[in-house]
Amino acid sequence: MNAQVHEFPDRGDARQPPANVEAEQNVLGALMLDPKAMARLELAPEDFYLRQHRELYRVLVEMDSLGQPLDALTVGDYVETRGLADKVGGASYLVELASLTWVIGNARAYANIVRERATLRRVIELAGSLMQEAFQPNGRTPEQIVDGAVGELMKMAKVRSNCDLSLRQAVKLAFEDAQEAYEHRGSIRGVPTGFARMDARLGGLHAQDLIFMPARPGQGKTALAVNMMLTAADASYTVGMISGEQSAMQLGQRSLAVDSRTRAEAMRNGRIDDDAWPKLSASAARLAQQRIRIYDRSAPSLDEVVRTARRWRQEFGMGILFVDYLQRIRVRGAASRHEEVAEVAVGLKTLARDLDIPVVCLAQVKADVETRNDKRPRQGDIANSDEATREADQIIFLYRDEVYHDDPANRGIAELNVEKNRHGPTGQFKVGFDAETMRFHDLEEEPEYAKQPAAPRRARSVPVRDRKADGRSRAAGEDS
Repeated sequence: MNAQVHEFPDRGDARQPPANVEAEQNVLGALMLDPKAMARLELAPEDFYLRQHRELYRVLVEMDSLGQPLDALTVGDYVETRGLADKVGGASYLVELASLTWVIGNARAYANIVRERATLRRVIELAGSLMQEAFQPNGRTPEQIVDGAVGELMKMAKVRSNCDLSLRQAVKLAFEDAQEAYEHRGSIRGVPTGFARMDARLGGLHAQDLIFMPARPGQGKTALAVNMMLTAADASYTVGMISGEQSAMQLGQRSLAVDSRTRAEAMRNGRIDDDAWPKLSASAARLAQQRIRIYDRSAPSLDEVVRTARRWRQEFGMGILFVDYLQRIRVRGAASRHEEVAEVAVGLKTLARDLDIPVVCLAQVKADVETRNDKRPRQGDIANSDEATREADQIIFLYRDEVYHDDPANRGIAELNVEKNRHGPTGQFKVGFDAETMRFHDLEEEPEYAKQPAAPRRARSVPVRDRKADGRSRAAGEDS
């Protein structure tokens, strides 16, 4: 079958770009015999190597969306009336495609070949572009060039999914998700937080979600994040912590205090009781085996956060990322503080979706709340950013009344106030807080429905490597 190959940019290499023209023809011919196969193939016009095949696939997609039949006669008439016949190879090429005996059942296998060849061509293009930028940076730093290339490679590495769906397909996906939830009813399907009632209500922290945890200084934001981080690690998740405020050593101290239930002050001033050493040693040995990565850098840039998170996801199979905290992340060239924080919020939400993990970000609350009678923060109180409120899938405010009022009834009690939840109800959850060990915990005996185990974790496309921790100490702590 005669078909003219479209131009491929000349990079000075005489080798033919990866392509399988016969597989492309098989896919197009199968679609003209069985249009229903289109929803299953998950192809884009750009996946086809021949220009005429790209144009023909666009025509088939357009006609299918209009509910028109896709046989050679109707397709030929459609392209003729719109002056597209030459672009798709002519009417005779359409007849030739449709007249051959294609094995419709093999269309998906051929589509996979088309998609794989397209990915290889994109890799070649990216490599050429990267080489060109290395020779002519045009003001871009090496880090920016590398970050851009890594981002493109990560997109290629992700499992391809069809972005153009019908409501029928969307409902099918939702129904399958409901079936899976039913099969694991009562169990936590997301990353557990360690707080039974909140986990039971929210189902844990879910992939692709951006969760903000704002509070005023001194309320215990970092301590809360560390407790949740340790819980996630105990549930076999690989955890990442971007620490823009606390050093790795401080996070290690807080982790030891929480896990061993040793007073943090005693660890700092050396007044450790003799009977505490066995507990500290046991905790240190146990924590050293957990898969937790810490990025210790004061005021890191958004580019650093994204680059580090992508690397952790690719190398270690990171399942959840904590960021401490929103207002400490910097963006080059931001015109104002408000714009900078807004860009960070958008970047973190994009990161959660791209890496398919929950991203939990601590945040400061405006000082204005201190002037109110009720000092509990609410939506709109996140400092320097209304964009954070818009981008967040969930906002969980931390509040401890004992910080403001010396009331014995409120000592050792913290509130986790879910003020925003895109997936369901909001609510307030009271938990215990031991200031000496910086440990958050459930207040009372858990109800039966909250005692269910976490749901089995689904296999991910990224490898999880069991590695010794060397320096992967985990973080626990109170806020400064």
